[in-house]
Amino acid sequence: MGNPTVATNKARLVAYCEHEMKAKLERLAELRFRSLSNLIEAVLAEEVARAEQSGELPPSGEGGGNQG
Repeated sequence: MGNPTVATNKARLVAYCEHEMKAKLERLAELRFRSLSNLIEAVLAEEVARAEQSGELPPSGEGGGNQG
């Protein structure tokens, strides 16, 4: 199938999950009118924000992050 060109400057992330989880995520993305990638990015952003609020991670812009 090849590697399609994607018009984005975002970092690429590869993850593995069970087939059933992927199917559920695809359905949820469809219901929310999002792409699967966009849904997963939103879920990850929520989790990072929660970790920052709890003190588990330093808030964005306070170092410790990796930009690429």
